[in-house]
Amino acid sequence: MNNSQLLCSDTLPSFLGIFDFSIAPELLYYSYIPITFISLTLGIFIWIQNKKSTEHVLFLLLTIVFSLFLFNDIILWTAVPVSTIYFSWSLALVLRTLLIVLVLLFTYRFGLKKSLNPYIYLLGGLLCAPLFILASTKLNVVAFDLANCEGIDGFLWNYLYLLEVLSVLAVTVTSLYYLTIYFLKSDAKTEANKQKILLFVGTAFFLSIYFSAEYIGALWNAYEVNLLGPVGMLLFLITITYLIVQYKAFEIKLAAVQVLVLGLIMLVASQLFFVETSLTTLLASITLLLSSIGGYYLVRSVKREIKQREQIEQLALGLEQANDQLKVLDKMKSEFVSIASHQLRSPLTAIRGYSSMILEGSFGPVPDKAKDAVERIAEASRFMASSVEDYLNVSRIQAGNMKYEYSDFNLKDLASRVADDTRQIALKKGLLLTFKTDVTKTGIVHADIGKTRQIIDNLVNNSLKYTPKGSIEVLVRDEPKAKKIFIEIKDTGIGMSAKTIENMFGKFERASNANEVNVTGTGLGLYIARKMAREMGGDVSAHSEGEGKGSLFRIELPLMM
Repeated sequence: MNNSQLLCSDTLPSFLGIFDFSIAPELLYYSYIPITFISLTLGIFIWIQNKKSTEHVLFLLLTIVFSLFLFNDIILWTAVPVSTIYFSWSLALVLRTLLIVLVLLFTYRFGLKKSLNPYIYLLGGLLCAPLFILASTKLNVVAFDLANCEGIDGFLWNYLYLLEVLSVLAVTVTSLYYLTIYFLKSDAKTEANKQKILLFVGTAFFLSIYFSAEYIGALWNAYEVNLLGPVGMLLFLITITYLIVQYKAFEIKLAAVQVLVLGLIMLVASQLFFVETSLTTLLASITLLLSSIGGYYLVRSVKREIKQREQIEQLALGLEQANDQLKVLDKMKSEFVSIASHQLRSPLTAIRGYSSMILEGSFGPVPDKAKDAVERIAEASRFMASSVEDYLNVSRIQAGNMKYEYSDFNLKDLASRVADDTRQIALKKGLLLTFKTDVTKTGIVHADIGKTRQIIDNLVNNSLKYTPKGSIEVLVRDEPKAKKIFIEIKDTGIGMSAKTIENMFGKFERASNANEVNVTGTGLGLYIARKMAREMGGDVSAHSEGEGKGSLFRIELPLMM
């Protein structure tokens, strides 16, 4: 009798004359069938989403080989002809080798998001080549034990065990590496590294559980332990599903959760195949019912979460696009203001020049009525020139083109000159402008003298605009220990609320009660003053006890000792 006619003892073929399902452990249906369904279905779903992606193809091949491996294991458990078992025993080596290769290829390719070094492929190919080439020789299956109806493993199986141990070590070391850098380096706490850690840890658990079950079963001849191996694959699939839901891996969204829930329900249902009493049947049925209800609500909850996340992402994308458009518009506005301001400077210079010459009598005596009109023209041109300069400064600040020429000068003397130059304007408005100093050191600063004068001018003129009556005091004081010097402009003007102070250093911002006193402000002076002061290492701040209680503006600059 040849091998094809030999049958294992104590068996009775009941299906296709080849299989006897009664000899298989009842746990086989609970362990293998549902997990095969979950992995293969998930692999197909992922592949359908992107058939050209290397990661998608690798995952599909991984699930196919894993399913074939489990199917081959079912044949080993249930087949009766010796020839069938012998062939399946020989094929198991090839399938396990392919499983290792595909798990490692997928994990590193998907985890690292790039192709591996060609030398790694070459090394892996050389290590695995003997297992494929010599699979049909006695180095794979030395002989067949008819008494136990099983093959006797050859040298290649020991070699395979070694490769499997190395693969587990490789994935474990990679997991530990990413865990270490994640917890030790603050810049490594990224979503990408979280995905890598989850993937490599999940793979390490899968390989460890699966191969440990195989080794223990082979070592103790307790092959029922092998049935626990696929649980490792279930953990791996749960990890992949979590990555899909949490981080949009593979972009299949809800399908992964549905497949996993359906597979878990099948896993529970498979208990009905090996229950022995009515009580266990009842408990298994109740568990199946509760699992089905819980799975339904879980899928619905995940569906709702995915929908909400997509809506949030759409809103975020819309805001990002709107922000980009606003930046473009802001840039265009700045460019327009800059061009328009440059075009306005020339005619304004001519207007100011000729009006000044007329008032000085360069073109002959000026009637009183005409003189008043020319003075109004000169005043308006001065305000307009100041506004144009503000617009130009804003454009330079936003474009990063503002230039600073640093030198050493006495801030007290500069503030005194500004106060002297503006005192006549204050007197015309019926205001008293005084200058005081409390400087204990030299008062020397290293800054741009032109920009510093402009800051002082802006703040003093700001007080002049919004102080209808009373006085303005300019005080220069220093704090040598802090290496700082201050100019404080205090007025008895309209004051400010706390809310106004928070916003007034923005572009085009004015106090809510400013129009009651002055309608000519542009809302740019304070913005420009603070930007310039901060660029020179100082600052500008505003203080007030409330509306109608006056204001205090403080200029701060580093003091040279």
